[in-house]
Amino acid sequence: MEPPPEPKALYPEPLLDAGDGLAIIRGSTFFAATRGGDLIPPGAPQVGLFCDDTRFLSHLELRINGQEPIVLSSTTMGADMARVELTVRGGSVSGENLDLPVNTVYVHREQLLDRDRLYDMLDVQNFYDAAITLMIEMVFGADFMDIFQVRGLLRGKAGRYFQPEVRNSTVRFLYMGLDERSRSTELCFAPQPKVLEGQRAQWELQLPPRGSNRITTTVMMKVGATAEPPQATGSQEETFEVARRHSAGHYGKWLENCTRLRSDNQIFDAMLETSSEDFYALRMPEDRGTAVAAGVPWFAALFGRDSLLSSYETLLLDPELARGTLRVLASYQGRMKNDERDEDPGKILHERRSGEMTATNEVAFGRCYGSVDATPLFLILAHEYFRWTGDRALLHELKEPLKSAANWILHYGDLDGDGLIEYCRRSPKGLFNQGWKDSGEANRHSDGRIAQPPVALVEVQGYAVRALAEASELLDLLHEHALGRQAKERSDTLQHLIEQRFWLEDRAYYAMALDHDKRALRVDGSNPGHLLFSSALSTQRARQVTERLLQDGLFCGWGIRTLSCKESFFNPMSYHCGSVWPHDNALIGYGMAGYGLHREASIVFEALYDAALHFREYRLPELFCGIGRQCKSEPVHYPVSCSPQAWAAGAPFLLLTGLLGLRPNADRGELAIVDPHLPAFLQTLRIENLRIGSSRIALDFKRDGERTHCNVVQVQGREVKISIVFPPAHC
Repeated sequence: MEPPPEPKALYPEPLLDAGDGLAIIRGSTFFAATRGGDLIPPGAPQVGLFCDDTRFLSHLELRINGQEPIVLSSTTMGADMARVELTVRGGSVSGENLDLPVNTVYVHREQLLDRDRLYDMLDVQNFYDAAITLMIEMVFGADFMDIFQVRGLLRGKAGRYFQPEVRNSTVRFLYMGLDERSRSTELCFAPQPKVLEGQRAQWELQLPPRGSNRITTTVMMKVGATAEPPQATGSQEETFEVARRHSAGHYGKWLENCTRLRSDNQIFDAMLETSSEDFYALRMPEDRGTAVAAGVPWFAALFGRDSLLSSYETLLLDPELARGTLRVLASYQGRMKNDERDEDPGKILHERRSGEMTATNEVAFGRCYGSVDATPLFLILAHEYFRWTGDRALLHELKEPLKSAANWILHYGDLDGDGLIEYCRRSPKGLFNQGWKDSGEANRHSDGRIAQPPVALVEVQGYAVRALAEASELLDLLHEHALGRQAKERSDTLQHLIEQRFWLEDRAYYAMALDHDKRALRVDGSNPGHLLFSSALSTQRARQVTERLLQDGLFCGWGIRTLSCKESFFNPMSYHCGSVWPHDNALIGYGMAGYGLHREASIVFEALYDAALHFREYRLPELFCGIGRQCKSEPVHYPVSCSPQAWAAGAPFLLLTGLLGLRPNADRGELAIVDPHLPAFLQTLRIENLRIGSSRIALDFKRDGERTHCNVVQVQGREVKISIVFPPAHC
């Protein structure tokens, strides 16, 4: 069988976003479809059923009486289920001498995603006063393309495609990859179709007046184990209804362990609920625990930087996300020098992929370590997780990974001996830019010239300052005092170097980075804002940075841009040169609050909240365009933004944590609430089931003008000393 044609260019057309289509996810499995729940056009880059970096279904199209039904409404119900309401176009009814009036046949479609399968259920109801016969047809296909092919990477070769196998009520597609692994897609139908062919199923559905009927399609994905015959729907262990109950039950059980937040603002509560659903769906089971996947559609995989920051953002919601992420990333920690993977001993993974092109080394992201910031972020998360949980068992389990990560910063991170942490790829297949702004055009001089590596990013120096200082505390607890002292000394030195090498006196702002000649990138970007997150600045410098971030050049009204609109290469529709990223804003706002700049942090939070109002289910996307906010305007969608995206979903939780001044020290049985503030869109907030160590705490916050009061409602478990601290002006 001939392989399907390949896409011609990277991102050749916009992906479906929250306004155009549906996307549901369970870990590394996701389904991206049109508003009607179809995968059309066949093989388009914006649609498909994917699992472990392979598209197992590339075409799924519902037709009724030979026509596409009309979409009345569509939405996601949680992150792993979609609901679509349809009606049949009027006209001649098959087999009957009558015309079907419009709006008389209603189709309720539900699509539920499990780890290795998709359920697609159709409930068809006849509201006509006469019996009718409908021809229901499902057309389908599987191209088994690697996700990098789908993204537009021209491959020029493929494995072996087999003709679809039809047996009973099942069709199976089979592909033998160049990695010598078989991949199969099985579609099972109930009831038995009247016509079943290799790419088409057809039912003749007879409906009495006011009658209804149901059709269920189950799509199962498998890697290997293709010798067994396809299973008929009737013998499957899980029906759609059972799967739906299981999904709801598992989510409910997970929620029981999470912190519960309820405010006087129902829209904000719905926003947090959407974010919680996204984190539940983005969890990825691994041998060593459950980590957080980055996002849909391109990043439904383990990413060091994304997973670490997302887990940090959600310590308020569920510390177990951080625990699992730390354990999983520790298991993939670098063991040797490997130029093909940019690997060093102690370095934390950037990306792990599992598709065919990864296995055949056509792309370098199977186990890629091309990230300069994942390693310090690993130490930062470990320290913050310990402050929230006091989990000494995990601390001791991670002793060697923590030592190795600290040693990577101390001995491998500085590529040219100047004391700064730099990156430079060692393989032509690797990423050219290795900070969070990793697109090829992200780091430029003011005249637009691309900064050549080794590049020292300003935010990475801040991460390293915080990581080494906090690692020294953990290392002392682990009786690694010599390494702890070395880490603290290097942290102090690096903090001094930030001021010495990056501060631009004439601009009263920090350079975005230094290039290979140690020339400063004299442009205004959001990068220096991350120094606030890292607590790497003096109070004076923090105020100066905050002031610049909220000026018109960087602040667009919907959030802080990645690059000022006053720079020559500013482009609000670019990936990193003028767009707005919610997680970027959250880290900055959290840092502002840490310096006591609550009014400024609230401005950032309110801007993101206002932006979320314009996205479906109030779900913040990966990024949106940095077009300035105008009266009666709305944020401009970025055409290929991932949604749901973990660190975007975590943004409101992190901003809340910062503004409420939550500073736990579970190992000492303490929680300090320092100068709490609620943003203007909240009057009251109750937090229940908040985990500090083994205790569960309930808190009430109420805003009264410029001041927010906090009341401790309940403490369950081990006694926790809770102190509510206000600055002298409030006393």
